[in-house]
Amino acid sequence: MLAQEACPDCGHKNFFLNREKGEAICRNCSCVVEDSIVDLGRDSVAFDEDTLESNTRTGAPFDPRIANNLSTTIGSQDDIRKLSGKSKAMVSRLRKKHSWANTSFEHSLNHAMDHLRMLSGKLDLPRAVEKEAAMIYRRAAEKGLTLKRSKEDIMVGAVFVACKLHSIPRSMKEIAREGKADLKILGKTYKLLLRELDIRIMPTSPHDYISKFANQLKLSPKTQTASVKMVEKMQKQGLLSGLSPLSIAASALYISCITEKERRTQKEVASATGITEATLRARCRRIAKQLHLKYKIR
Repeated sequence: MLAQEACPDCGHKNFFLNREKGEAICRNCSCVVEDSIVDLGRDSVAFDEDTLESNTRTGAPFDPRIANNLSTTIGSQDDIRKLSGKSKAMVSRLRKKHSWANTSFEHSLNHAMDHLRMLSGKLDLPRAVEKEAAMIYRRAAEKGLTLKRSKEDIMVGAVFVACKLHSIPRSMKEIAREGKADLKILGKTYKLLLRELDIRIMPTSPHDYISKFANQLKLSPKTQTASVKMVEKMQKQGLLSGLSPLSIAASALYISCITEKERRTQKEVASATGITEATLRARCRRIAKQLHLKYKIR
């Protein structure tokens, strides 16, 4: 449009564009012809999350861990401490009345997200897994699944599903223990979430647990590599179907400890992997027989 316009003072059509301030200035007389030019060009390109957050112009991104992303907060605890007695009481009353404006759904979400933060801290989960669990819980709550199960059970189940989706090696026993949930109820809740929310999850592989258990047992990389090769050999022969990946990973590590002469007792391996010593011995004997290993498991 500026190409068709002329300067109202001198009549020239030669303009300088200041893109930072959105101004069009006449080069002949320095008259500001336009002071609010809209940049219709493309947004800046971002290749990682940090650059995207720093260059975005549309406010904070949606965070599923926050009950209401558009809510307004009246002051913070640090601001209230700086006030005098009467002002502090007045602001406290305003904050309390403001909280009444939240819906029951938002109150329920706030309580559930507090439980999620506590559970995520205990399990040392990445932020992406925490956000995934929050989104799964939101979908479950919006679909009314919190009426069939308690909010705590749904949240623990959502955390387990999120760990599966992101291939985080956390067993059901470990999540149930840290979330103080019943193991059978957690299993039913897990199946409920998969069925009602139509979530597809790939079967867990023993490889997902070998690195974690090896670090807990402080095993050498040589022993860890030997156990990975053993699991791959079993996988090629079709010997893993119907068996728990936890027990396979624990048995492969224990046999590798014997072959690489890195002493670990059955009690230590069973305690680190969360299975019983009897299960460890039975699985090791079966693997040794199937792979024709010349080692006796006592």
